Amino acid sequence: MEETFINSIVSDYGLYAGTYIVCLISGFVPIVNAEIFLIFMSTLLTKQLIFPVLLLATIGQMTAKTILFLSGMGILKLSLKRYENKIGETIAKMHRWGSKIDVFIFLSAFTGFPPFYIITIVAGTIRHNFFRFFISGFTGRLLRFGLIILFPQFFKQLF
Repeated sequence: MEETFINSIVSDYGLYAGTYIVCLISGFVPIVNAEIFLIFMSTLLTKQLIFPVLLLATIGQMTAKTILFLSGMGILKLSLKRYENKIGETIAKMHRWGSKIDVFIFLSAFTGFPPFYIITIVAGTIRHNFFRFFISGFTGRLLRFGLIILFPQFFKQLF
């Protein structure tokens, strides 16, 4: 992601809306990397802006994941043909986790492994409780993005 792309999003839409938009897009398009955006933005943020940016980044991602969850349920129609094999493998993994699916979702949202994109679609496909999915995913993404934003802040304070 080029610095000019980040600058144009933030200058056109402002810090808050720009963060939401980039993280929403990255929830659908994996090559748009929210983490790189947040690392870059973190170097520019003051302490007062950290929490609102963190919250908007998480909400942007989870908005996209909600749409993917609904497409997994079949409520919204998105083409998932590209991921059919991976979805099948992941459904089997999720069934093995049994009653610990929420932990599986949290770990995916926090670590990115297995990809949260696929886990989201599968959670919808197996008709997992949406509220539990959302809370697990939101918490994982909030912690992930929090660490990503706070890491550069730590070095900023050292120098």
